[in-house]
Amino acid sequence: MAKGKVVKIDGVLFERKGDAMAHLRTMLNSYELEQRVSEKDQSFLLDAIRNHPESEEKIGSGIDHFFVRRADYGTRCFWIRRVDGSEERFSYKSCV
Repeated sequence: MAKGKVVKIDGVLFERKGDAMAHLRTMLNSYELEQRVSEKDQSFLLDAIRNHPESEEKIGSGIDHFFVRRADYGTRCFWIRRVDGSEERFSYKSCV
């Protein structure tokens, strides 16, 4: 049996990529729409977004905070509010 890929985000080690994605999915679903994420989750998402293949474009002028909002087809998604006031959504799956 193949061994899962260990993933480390914000000092947390996950035995498999699926475990990291489950953690992020649970985090996403723990917030109401338009709610800003907690400082603890902000730290985790800041580290996770660095793994996104388009991280420079997503981060842009810098991140002020993360929040949850609807995306395509009514799905929930993490969003970035940048320091310049612009907003950008991102897929947590692309961060793992």
